[in-house]
Amino acid sequence: MITDSTIAAISTPPGRGGIAIIRMSGKNAFLIAKKVFRSKKAFDLLTSHSITYGKIIDKKNNIIDQVMLVKLVAPKTYTKEDIIEIQCHGGNEVTKKILSLLYSQGATPAQPGQFTKRAFLQGRIDLSQAEAVMDLINAETSKSEKAAILQLEGRTGKKIKEIRQEILDILSHISVSIDYPEYEDDAISIKKTKKITEQIIKKLKKLIENYETGIIIREGLNVAIYGPPNAGKSTFVNKLAGQEKAIVTHIPGTTRDIIEVHLKVGGYPINLYDTAGIRKTDDLIEKIGIEKTINAIKNASLSILVIDSSEKITFEIIELLEKATVIVLNKVDLAKGDNYLKYLKGKKVIKTSLLNNQGIEEIEQYLLSYIEKNGINIDDIVVTNQRHKRLIDQALAALLKIIKNKEQFLDLYAIDFNEALEVLSQITGESAREDVIASIFRNFCVGK
Repeated sequence: MITDSTIAAISTPPGRGGIAIIRMSGKNAFLIAKKVFRSKKAFDLLTSHSITYGKIIDKKNNIIDQVMLVKLVAPKTYTKEDIIEIQCHGGNEVTKKILSLLYSQGATPAQPGQFTKRAFLQGRIDLSQAEAVMDLINAETSKSEKAAILQLEGRTGKKIKEIRQEILDILSHISVSIDYPEYEDDAISIKKTKKITEQIIKKLKKLIENYETGIIIREGLNVAIYGPPNAGKSTFVNKLAGQEKAIVTHIPGTTRDIIEVHLKVGGYPINLYDTAGIRKTDDLIEKIGIEKTINAIKNASLSILVIDSSEKITFEIIELLEKATVIVLNKVDLAKGDNYLKYLKGKKVIKTSLLNNQGIEEIEQYLLSYIEKNGINIDDIVVTNQRHKRLIDQALAALLKIIKNKEQFLDLYAIDFNEALEVLSQITGESAREDVIASIFRNFCVGK
């Protein structure tokens, strides 16, 4: 999967800026750079991992730009190949000209994630660390950034490799027992094997016990805001977002489609879904919106019912209240009496007057406490990736078969151990299929 091509791409976001970075990696990176870069010091004399001022010139010796060039000698580089980084002015025309010049001298356009893919294929990082690179780029909160950094440092891969080694040790023991049965008591070997297997199962369960919080840190807590029309759902979303994201009017049924809003609460990402008001209607478009609301409630990690406490209670509202666990009782400043009281027992209720900013802090505190309900420290979270969780679940299923197996044959256990070993190897990439690897790097940006 490793090729001899020298790849090049712009590693900074497109558009105008003070500085743009063009990166080149491969066996001919230095040869190409030598042809286009001029400085007071000869290119061959430039020190590795140092920065040099100079000029990029085209084939006719015309100056394209004044730049700073970094020469990085393999293998102590990101890709373990020779790397050149050109820091030029961040204009579209300048970067395009330099990149085209590199291509004309033999470089090829880098594919999405190709630099990181080469780092993985060269053994500099494992597959879980490669995924963490993209998580770090996409991180929008301090919590998701820290989780990505911990994974990028290899914490996930290290723990998986330790468990894989334990399984390999057991398989070696089984192999010896099968080949030299005269030296081993089968009954003792089986008992010992099952005991070690139970210990491995505990370790794997420990890795994923905080997964739900981990996935929230990585992707955000999905919260569906629902309720009858004109209860204040869109106002709820706007107040938490701190800006007008959803249209608010006095006309029932204004919101007809799902409006997704991203915000941060206590360093955690929150995905709010403002939904269409739930009511009986003959309007076809509104019916479609209500169907989407029901699906959003089913798919959300948390659903919050918003009720207008100043309105008369109806059978439809009673039905919503009976099914809800979290209720925002809005417009309490306009409410006459507490006609909702008997329907709220045993439920989490937050009383608000959203237009007057009453109850906003309490809502934010509730969302924060919902995420941190078990007092989880981010340093205790190891798995934040759905792919990793699925593979660990598969490994657990294989190892649990060993515990439940009443047959007294070690060679049968070896089949399940090998299955667990195979799926765990896919997390760090030792045995990941090429299509899986391609799928992961396809989601990267070009230049990383």
